Amino acid sequence: MHPHRTLRRLPATAVPAVIAGLTLLGATALPTSAASAYDLRLRAWGQNTNGQLGDGTAKTQRLSPISVVGLSGAEVNGISAGGSGTGAAAAGFALALMGNGTVEAWGRNDKGQLGNGASGTTDEWSVPGLVPGLTDVEAVAAGGSHALALLKDGTVKAWGLNDKGQLGDGTTTDAKLPVTVAGLNDVQAVAAGDNFSLALLKDGTVKSWGSNDKGQLGITAKPASGAAVPAPTPATRTTAVAVPELTTVKSITTGASHAMALLADGTAVAWGLNDKGQLGDDTVANKPYPVPVLELKGVSALAAGGSHSLALLEDRTVRAWGLNTNGQVGDNTQTQRNTSVPVSDLTGVLAVAAGSAHNLAVLADGTVKAWGLNDKGQLGDGTTTQRLTPVQVLAKSGSVSMVAAPSSGSFSLAR
Repeated sequence: MHPHRTLRRLPATAVPAVIAGLTLLGATALPTSAASAYDLRLRAWGQNTNGQLGDGTAKTQRLSPISVVGLSGAEVNGISAGGSGTGAAAAGFALALMGNGTVEAWGRNDKGQLGNGASGTTDEWSVPGLVPGLTDVEAVAAGGSHALALLKDGTVKAWGLNDKGQLGDGTTTDAKLPVTVAGLNDVQAVAAGDNFSLALLKDGTVKSWGSNDKGQLGITAKPASGAAVPAPTPATRTTAVAVPELTTVKSITTGASHAMALLADGTAVAWGLNDKGQLGDDTVANKPYPVPVLELKGVSALAAGGSHSLALLEDRTVRAWGLNTNGQVGDNTQTQRNTSVPVSDLTGVLAVAAGSAHNLAVLADGTVKAWGLNDKGQLGDGTTTQRLTPVQVLAKSGSVSMVAAPSSGSFSLAR
């Protein structure tokens, strides 16, 4: 057990920020000036095998939200949840972007994903700790066992596992402390998948690096009409390379091994692993280049999970597609959907997040709903019963404005 951090004094107000890991409708933030100190806490729930809930314990699963030690929500500007593996073997960690431009991290650290200079097969931190040497951070993203930080000067730092080049520094050497992603400037958003990374540039183009075994980098040339889908090449990239033909991107998101981009016209494209229909193109063939997500328009934000995907629409409803074994599509069935369908009984949504097989939605009243797999309590409704349609997360505060969940993992965060 690592010593608890000194608790900070709670500021009177909060100023949330929009980050790549948070899919938020416009720049809407819910008022918090009248909220109680409890309402402003950063909270977590679900699986806790690696201390990823940040509550000072390493093994206590939580079926409803608990407070993360030492982090008052009023000073948290962004959150991101990462992890690798599934079930009991899943390893999780989390990041919090602070109002002063620093980053706190907690959870599993076997690959150096906490960026604190340490790593080991049993290294876990059950309370948040500072990522040293990071200042002026604007956004954070947690991947499988690596992490990204976008700095205010438009450059990107990365740390953690690098076996597939997911740190983008031109090597395959793990980094226990942040290193600079090579050749990246003018970045406005970042996203991290299991073993790959994306950056959205200010000119609306996208760059990717890391593993490309499922085509998740999106850099393979698109074949001529009617031709067979080519195999993804190369297998990995250790430095960032442009995703072809993407020029009007507004936001990006990554699942475990697939990615999506929201375009300026309100449509979406997707690429990578598609074995469960998670690309929404009415096939189950992997696509190593961007393809349109069918029957989807008026999109304001996207979220990608383990093998499913979500779209938040301008009318504040949500559509979903992909694997549905545990109800993660939210249409009151367990039928796989290769094109998008409406999530049942869900309106007034401001933000969404997708986990390995569960989802979170922030409503206009600041409450949270969740659906899908719940074997580790990741829905936060006090049970371990999976839900085929959205249910209310317990301990509703009426002040939540951001949520996060890992595309490979079974826990949740809310601020």
